[in-house]
Amino acid sequence: MKTLLFNDTSGYHSGCAKVIEYLTNKYDVIGTVRGNIDRITYDQLLFDQAEHIVINGEGTMHSNRRVPLELLDVLVLAHKQGKKTSLINTVFQEITLSKTHINALQQTYISTREVMSQRYLKEHSIDSELHLDCSFFVDVPVEDMPKQNLVLGVNYANGDIATSFSDYATVNIFKQEWNHIVNVLRNSRLLITSRHHEMYAACKARCPFLVIEGNTWKSQALFETAGVDIPYVKHTDQLVQAYIDIKTYWSDYKLEYEKLFDWMEQQPEL
Repeated sequence: MKTLLFNDTSGYHSGCAKVIEYLTNKYDVIGTVRGNIDRITYDQLLFDQAEHIVINGEGTMHSNRRVPLELLDVLVLAHKQGKKTSLINTVFQEITLSKTHINALQQTYISTREVMSQRYLKEHSIDSELHLDCSFFVDVPVEDMPKQNLVLGVNYANGDIATSFSDYATVNIFKQEWNHIVNVLRNSRLLITSRHHEMYAACKARCPFLVIEGNTWKSQALFETAGVDIPYVKHTDQLVQAYIDIKTYWSDYKLEYEKLFDWMEQQPEL
């Protein structure tokens, strides 16, 4: 089925690039529409040729911003033209839905990455399935890397947070390849990050992590979905104490991380 893929975020960072790699291998993609932009524009000829419109939701579908609402308008238009539609790999949070949008979503295949988005959709009588972020399902060959006790993600590699720690390595999902980051974390004891895909790289690597809340519930909602007792930090001023708590009760937390990683590895692919 000829597929036009909306919200191609591959140019944003290597985690998003891995998602698009997975999706372009899954579907018969005849073209993509760039994501991480202020306004959705697309080739009308490709839209007309497409039999299946797929929207890669990622962290885009939240709040009443222009782009998520325009992507919902794309679903409405696609249904009017009799096309199959899918919204996949998505967060879904705090969007005021019109009756037209609800109707289109009720006729769309939807896959959220966690239960909080799934519940939010259900409040509008919209059904969805649940699959992990697509980046998790792409194979990463093992490479030898130095052992690390602590790794700081891109948002904490410099500045006040970094000065709280004396010995650490860093990863940067905006500058480093996904496979490199996963292999660094395969040889690390703990990651501190506020980036959803750096957290997912840690899950792929089976590396415990401490995540700071972002602009949606997409990270902490993973814990509720898996039914694990893993802390997350709402504000950076709580970070050092959370790090101390994890070190103090390491054996207990390590069991919860292992439970999370085991559960994720048992989940079906999209």
